[in-house]
Amino acid sequence: MVDQKVIGVVAASSYSPSVVSSKRYDVFLSFRGEDTRKKFTSHLYDALKQKKVETFIDNRLEKGEEISTTLIQVIEDSHISIVIFSENYASSKWCLGELSKIMECKKEKGQIVIPVFYDIDPSHVRKQTGSYEKLFVTHKGEPMCNKWKAALTEAANLAAWDSQTYRVESELLKDIVEDVLQKLAPIYPNCHKGLVGIEENYEKIESLLKVGSNEVKILGIWGMGGIGKTTLARALYDKLSHEFEGHCFLENVREESDKHGVKALRNKLFSELLGNKNHCFDVAFSVTKFVLSRLGRKKVFIVLDDVATSEQLENLIEDFDFMGLGSRVVVTSRNKQIFSQDKIYEVKELSFHHSLQLFSLTVFREKQPKYGYEDLSRSATYYCKGVPLALKVLGATLRSRSKGAWECELRKLQKFPNMKIHSVLKLSYDGLDHTQKDIFLDIACFFRGNQRDHVTNMLEAFDFSAISGIEALLDRALITVSGCNQLEMHDLIQEMGWEIVHQECVKDPGRRSRLWKHEEVHEVFKYNKGTDIVEGIILDLSKLIEDLYLSSDFLAKMTNVRFFKIHSWSKFNIFNVYLPNGLNTLSHKMRYLHWDGFCLESLPANFCAEKLVELCMRCSKLKKLWDGVQNLVNLKTIDLWGSRDLIEIPDLSLAEKLENVSLCYCESLREVHVHSKSLRVLNLYGCSSLRKFSVTSEELTRLSLAFTSICSIPTSIWHKRKLKALYLTGCRNLGKLTEEPRIHGSHKHSLTALASNAERFSMNIKSLSTLRMLWLDDCKKLVSLPKLPPSLGKLSASNCTSLDSYMTQRLVLQHMLQSRIPYLRTNDLRCYDEEYLFPGNHVIEECVFNTTETSMTIPYLWKTELYGFIYCIILSKGSLLQSDVSCSVYQDGIRVGWLQRLLEYESLTSNHVLCMYHDINEFDAINEEGHGHFFSNVTFIFENSKASIEEFGVFPIYGSESGLKLVGSR
Repeated sequence: MVDQKVIGVVAASSYSPSVVSSKRYDVFLSFRGEDTRKKFTSHLYDALKQKKVETFIDNRLEKGEEISTTLIQVIEDSHISIVIFSENYASSKWCLGELSKIMECKKEKGQIVIPVFYDIDPSHVRKQTGSYEKLFVTHKGEPMCNKWKAALTEAANLAAWDSQTYRVESELLKDIVEDVLQKLAPIYPNCHKGLVGIEENYEKIESLLKVGSNEVKILGIWGMGGIGKTTLARALYDKLSHEFEGHCFLENVREESDKHGVKALRNKLFSELLGNKNHCFDVAFSVTKFVLSRLGRKKVFIVLDDVATSEQLENLIEDFDFMGLGSRVVVTSRNKQIFSQDKIYEVKELSFHHSLQLFSLTVFREKQPKYGYEDLSRSATYYCKGVPLALKVLGATLRSRSKGAWECELRKLQKFPNMKIHSVLKLSYDGLDHTQKDIFLDIACFFRGNQRDHVTNMLEAFDFSAISGIEALLDRALITVSGCNQLEMHDLIQEMGWEIVHQECVKDPGRRSRLWKHEEVHEVFKYNKGTDIVEGIILDLSKLIEDLYLSSDFLAKMTNVRFFKIHSWSKFNIFNVYLPNGLNTLSHKMRYLHWDGFCLESLPANFCAEKLVELCMRCSKLKKLWDGVQNLVNLKTIDLWGSRDLIEIPDLSLAEKLENVSLCYCESLREVHVHSKSLRVLNLYGCSSLRKFSVTSEELTRLSLAFTSICSIPTSIWHKRKLKALYLTGCRNLGKLTEEPRIHGSHKHSLTALASNAERFSMNIKSLSTLRMLWLDDCKKLVSLPKLPPSLGKLSASNCTSLDSYMTQRLVLQHMLQSRIPYLRTNDLRCYDEEYLFPGNHVIEECVFNTTETSMTIPYLWKTELYGFIYCIILSKGSLLQSDVSCSVYQDGIRVGWLQRLLEYESLTSNHVLCMYHDINEFDAINEEGHGHFFSNVTFIFENSKASIEEFGVFPIYGSESGLKLVGSR
């Protein structure tokens, strides 16, 4: 309210109430009323008012000779003074008094002064000549005369606006207002109290907006609820809007459109942009060509805050062309789908440092926690996980409360979410359809941290539209996907999901759709409290503090369970779930059944597995799954890892979708016959009693028979066209591979790895043209290797003690020189994984460049056609698990190359040879200056983190017309 002694008008301000400023007014207007009140000054005041600049204008028609105390206070309380020098300005002692005070404030308080010369020669003001000289005659003898003259001279020497340089007055007004806005902007550096960690965000957004270009741009600001989208948009608006001819910030579009309809919001938008707040536009949202034409000539800045749907966005700015050149639209939303092809900026969580700062400002009004509250503040901040809304809400809850109250509130949060935070986050959930809500709750309760592909398959098994549903959750920032393709979500969003399920029945967990809390699952199981409302259950065995004995009908009433998981992260559990009287029934709607340590010898006789998609029963006591043939039309996965008592698997001929069967360490299995036509992976690793097996699927890509007792490989295996990997390590009864394999494949990876313990190869392994890895560890009777295919880059023949070391080294060198290196060069492949390991005590004697020291220098190397180097390293016996071997190459004391391999060999029973290739293209740079056609003083230093290096040799490789050649070989 303006003081009653001063009859003034103040232009309304649009700045937020949270703006921190020591001044009451933005602009003070000093003018001679008789000259400019009804013309220029009134127009200037109106222009500033339209830009929401808080402006003081003294509207009294009669003024005394001395300015009042109140007016002095107004001048002092203004950021900027605009002095409008006109023909008769100097005639008024009141005006000259204002000017003196203004220049005093400039000198003492740093006030900004903007002179405007309106129809007056600036030199007349500066030197008091012309009309000003005549006017000062009337002030002769006035004590303040010299002070007034000094003030005029000082003000006229400032950067000023001169009306005589403009053809039209409107352009002058426009430039003055723009100047005022630019000068005010730095005075309000932070338009929001408690703004923390936002600078980096809006700097990036400013770069995306490209303010200054003539394009019309729309930018989306997207993120989860409470993450600070609106705050960021408001900061941008307050900082940038003054640069535009029209601007509007539409808050809470979601809420306001629900209350009043989009029409009202559209009316408000157009009214603010046109400066006509009482105008009402057509009900059908159409606007006249005249209105569009007016807007099309205005450069506008629009913020649409919290837009929920693409329909809302289209209805508000469907006539995108109505905006003038250089216009910008910023839209905040939780729904990424509304942005179409527009640029999108995702708002991330605050760092812990900024989170603690914001929390402290909210609670203590300081940037650091109050002494004695440091640990409690960190705990509260950690709970909020970088969400500004949560930090402010929780901070407000804890403000001015005792330590005891803090501790109580933080304990409470471990069980129940803060409902203010919950209600804001839940808005994103409320916008989902029924299936999307189910998907969200399943991920929150069961699948957070799981692989996206696996979760997608599971949700599809539940008859949910998984792919589109997951994308909808991603678009609404309810979930994220990690770099490892795992589905993740913010802790507070997961808590929100948990609370939604909790509210289904607050006091009776057995009447909720999903059970995941250990105590509640334990109670429902032990006291048989389950109902047909339950759809999913998960129990972690590692959380049991004693064995859990359950009745045979503990699942009888839970007839709608589709997801059931009793699991443990450990292979060895102290406690388990026991069923002394057996198990009567399982839900026939079961899609996912995972029960580690299952204590019975078979599943219930009445169990119908028709809808079952995944069956996982690791370390169980099963002897068989069930009797007879089940219609397993939906089954994709069977995992019975470590079920040591298992003696048979059921007929799987009707499992037309079966892809993966894992029977690792089922040590009692003697025979396995899988006749599903869709099987891709069969893992029989460690089935030590297994002697016979058969698999009919032509889709088979991976087969592991490692550490089984098979004596031969069925002929049919070699005809599997899609087989990529075959593991035969540890098959000690496998005398030889009796038939030459005819492995076919139309693409590069037809057979990726062959692991074998055969005593000899009678087949031509060179024909396996896509074999990349060959594992022959512990083949103690293997005496020689066949010629290797060019595709082979890794050979592991550790502890093959009967291998002839000399012949094997020659074979490997020949393979690398004649086949492998040309293969790498032809296919433009890197040599990162080249590794050949086999027993041996010495580098072959033909190698000239060899030593038993840790380093060696070759004085000169011919430059032309140098391809690289083959290293032969002798490693001492022992364990090489998590061990690495490296070679550093120096030229004239400067390192120019480095090669490292991580070794994973559990135990070497003797010294071994490791051969590696180091391509010259992998080197940083070799100095080619000096020494003519030679490289000089090339030093090789070899190191190993665990085993000692007994000896090493270096073979330089050179190209020639007839192929590659070793240099340094006798």
